[in-house]
Amino acid sequence: MSYNPIDTHATVREFEAAGIETKQAEAIVKAMTWSRNDLVTKTDLSGFATKADLERFATKEDLTGFATKADLERFATKEDLEELKTRLDALSAKMERFATKEDLKRFATKEDLEELKSRVDSLSAKMELFVTKEESKRFATKDDLVVLRAEMAAMKSDLVKQISSAVNKMMICMISMSALIVGLLKYL
Repeated sequence: MSYNPIDTHATVREFEAAGIETKQAEAIVKAMTWSRNDLVTKTDLSGFATKADLERFATKEDLTGFATKADLERFATKEDLEELKTRLDALSAKMERFATKEDLKRFATKEDLEELKSRVDSLSAKMELFVTKEESKRFATKDDLVVLRAEMAAMKSDLVKQISSAVNKMMICMISMSALIVGLLKYL
């Protein structure tokens, strides 16, 4: 069988350059070589009789050295070739779905994840310095101060009233005592 051989190594390298992993590229090239080994070329058929050749030969004995339909059953047909082309087109379409190295650039790497873990650990350590909501409940709030100020204002008002009442009573006592003293002095 005569055909232009495929350089499998170079073909694998071309697939790799296109972003396909080595194992996948090797599998594709292997499938391509299977199909090429099964193909019949014009050169392969040049030794077989053509219609013009058959017209010159009148007897079966004269044609015994030529291929029969039974002999050709082991050779690929155009339908076989079309089927293979369809399969190769399907493989090519599947290859379009494979991610390239450029596609992978937008995904986080393990190094990125490790850096983020380090930042989270650092943040976690710093958070130990902060007060939790539960801990903050034991401290006075501005609302607590407003309530305390209102209570103090009410207490001040009560105290002022009590002092005023006590001063009035003391004044009455003093006036009464002055009157008693003046009254006693008159009698003395």
